[in-house]
Amino acid sequence: MRGWLMFAWPSVPGIPSSFMMNLTEKLMRKIQLFWLVVFAVAGLHASFAAPKKNVLLIISDNQTWLDTGCYGNPVVKTPNIDRLAADGVRFEHAFATVASCGPSRAVIYTGLLTHRNGMYAHPHREHNQQIRDDVFSVFGMLKENGYRTGLIGKNHTKPAEKYPLDFETKGHRRNKAKMAADARRFLTEDSADPFLLVMAYSDPHPIGIEGVAWGVKPTKNYTPVDYDPADIPVPGFLPDTEEVREGMAGYYQQISYMDHGVGMVLDELEKAGHRDETLIIFISDHGTSEPGAMGNQYDPGLRVPFVVWRPGLKNPGLVNKAMVAFTDITPTILDWTGTSFDKYPFHGRSILPVLDQKNPEGWDDVLTSSVGHDIFAFYPMRTLRERRFKLIWNVNYHDEYPLPIDTVQRRIWAGIRERGEPKIGPRTIEDFLHRPQLELYDLQNDPWEVSNLASDPDHAGTRDRMVKELVARLEEQQDPWLRNYHPTKPGQ
Repeated sequence: MRGWLMFAWPSVPGIPSSFMMNLTEKLMRKIQLFWLVVFAVAGLHASFAAPKKNVLLIISDNQTWLDTGCYGNPVVKTPNIDRLAADGVRFEHAFATVASCGPSRAVIYTGLLTHRNGMYAHPHREHNQQIRDDVFSVFGMLKENGYRTGLIGKNHTKPAEKYPLDFETKGHRRNKAKMAADARRFLTEDSADPFLLVMAYSDPHPIGIEGVAWGVKPTKNYTPVDYDPADIPVPGFLPDTEEVREGMAGYYQQISYMDHGVGMVLDELEKAGHRDETLIIFISDHGTSEPGAMGNQYDPGLRVPFVVWRPGLKNPGLVNKAMVAFTDITPTILDWTGTSFDKYPFHGRSILPVLDQKNPEGWDDVLTSSVGHDIFAFYPMRTLRERRFKLIWNVNYHDEYPLPIDTVQRRIWAGIRERGEPKIGPRTIEDFLHRPQLELYDLQNDPWEVSNLASDPDHAGTRDRMVKELVARLEEQQDPWLRNYHPTKPGQ
């Protein structure tokens, strides 16, 4: 610059060249200072325009969508989730893709359905399932983008190297006060890096197999909410019996305790000064543990609460009618954090572009997929769920449906079998255990999915259309089961 200035400003007769040199250097320093100020202001402006974008993902354990206050339940108390919904967006039609804890979390964290991510059943003990070598988790994707990652509570994933965590605690996942203290530690760490924090509660998962098997014990920091079994609105897929009501009273008690934990972590987020830069998502990993829900592709097992809050919402309190699924969660997190990933296409898409819309176009169905809850409860199913109709393909329909171990040993199912009762709620035991190759339900007229229309000539057009669509999507996703099975041909 100095040489250029001397060339642009030649020597002047009568003025010493040393004076011209000093003047040039002073001018050069002023120009440099000017540009330093410009760059500093631009950087400061950019820091205000693009703040760190954090993610808080909150997961309850085995909670059907109906069992939340903001979804219309008149009895269960969930004030913190309700408040989040009042400030954010509540998705009316949201779905887990598999009603099993470990496989569901693999879908949440990868954006891929079970038949593609490889985690076909639980990861622990003899089940020993895990995501494929060529599959990545959202934790790894964000770490590549400079994010801190944390998981407090229930992990239930495998292998560990696929889920790189900077912070993890799981020894007291039913103690909400200790989980909140862990969250405080993570949120107040001296780090300039943005973060992804998952709070994974173990409630309202049952606490055992014997007796009622649900409920919360009082602690010095928390008094459980008491529910009268007589006040419980028994859902239509279960029988209205004393043991069902007693179990649901304890289940509701655990939901309220989990909600208490949600309130505590939201308070910690606020105290740490991160609320206004954080995307908050609340979901349950799938529906309740009762027969007809867990391990099934029926709505009580798959339809879940799904509440989202982000800074700058245009319509807080909106009830969004888009049909969304857990395959949409990882793409949404990547979209929010500006994280790129191109190793493979996801089975979902970001919900951020439609978050402020009540009834967005093109969000009218979801694809779900299950292989098995336990290694000894193998029963592959694929499902196309539209607003009115649901098509379920039972791949091994010639086998008796194997109830998950969480359900088969508890007193509701055990009592029904011991007494020789012919029905479980509105279904016959025969229909529940011996299922056809295809199930087709008109959810508008049959919300509890009892009357199978797959063989009804009046619905043949709907069935054939949905089978064609289901197969086309599974082929695109390279579902390995299609190598040996097809929904309109006999099983191998």
